[in-house]
Amino acid sequence: MNRKIQLEGHKLMYHIKEVAKWLNKEDVAPIYVEIGPINSCNHKCTFCALDYLQSKNAMMEKNVLTSNLKNMAEFGVKSIMFAGEGEPLIYPYLVDVIEKAKEFGLDIAITTNGVLFKENKIKLMLKNLSWIKFSIDAGTKKTYAKIHGCKEEDFTQVLENIKFACSFKKENNFDCRVGCQILLIPDNIEEVEELILKVKELGVDYLVFKPYSKHPDSVNELILNLDKYDKKLTELSERYTTNKFKVIYRNLSVQEIEKKEITYEKCFGINFFTLIDATGNVIPCNLFYDKPDFYYGNLNENTFEEIWKSERRSEVVDKLYKKGCVNCRKGCRLNFINKYLDIVMNKELEHINFI
Repeated sequence: MNRKIQLEGHKLMYHIKEVAKWLNKEDVAPIYVEIGPINSCNHKCTFCALDYLQSKNAMMEKNVLTSNLKNMAEFGVKSIMFAGEGEPLIYPYLVDVIEKAKEFGLDIAITTNGVLFKENKIKLMLKNLSWIKFSIDAGTKKTYAKIHGCKEEDFTQVLENIKFACSFKKENNFDCRVGCQILLIPDNIEEVEELILKVKELGVDYLVFKPYSKHPDSVNELILNLDKYDKKLTELSERYTTNKFKVIYRNLSVQEIEKKEITYEKCFGINFFTLIDATGNVIPCNLFYDKPDFYYGNLNENTFEEIWKSERRSEVVDKLYKKGCVNCRKGCRLNFINKYLDIVMNKELEHINFI
């Protein structure tokens, strides 16, 4: 598997037909949907962006989720990531749901803390995944337990799970990327190299250094001035990257987070991406959890396609356009998409015809 890994920037320019349809004001399905099938979690991470939410112990009904995954695939959705408010591996039907989603023709991924991704689930799920990314935010079990709000043994368990997943993938020649991520915060910044050395030996495809970006409603304050560490992080990524193991420092995202102003007025990216929470609400992005005024609809009442084409969604999108992006989260996942779409929509780029 020699394809390149791209975690910075965006990949919307590879979906020209969908962008063209949107520009012509035609119905176009989102390319990527993130689903939180359950809002329970086995960890209590200090950096959790959704720490302000009150747990409602909710999870999606299996039939509702499965039927809507089929509807999404038929409508034109291309990919699903299971993550959301909680730990997706707690969802009791995840194995079956992922198998069905794959049958429907969807690309499937999981972001997880990985503690529950043990041998039985690895054997059942890995063959159906495009990628899985483990949030492992420290180089030692003591710091990991402090950051993740869990027992130290979980760190050892995660490493064992990752090692088995990599081995099982290799034995069966599965086309699934196995990656790890460290969210850079004050408590773990000195353990980056230690984590690199640990995960490299497990056989993962990559480790990514991701900058912390504060959610506007979040309680936590873990902002780290990465200027001090930029040279070291760049050097580490270059030193340990090989043909088989990539160390990816998301320095472009760092630069975007540190900027004082957002250069675009409207979030056009919400037309190609959406979130679904554990109660079935379809929402624009993670700024709008627990904000019903911005829900597009609910999967328990209508199909995904019906919601996406509804007058209600059009009204919410218009409201968001008027609201603008001034108070949005810096460096959000739609940032680079918005930069691209802003130019495509407004053509405010000098000498645009000189390609």
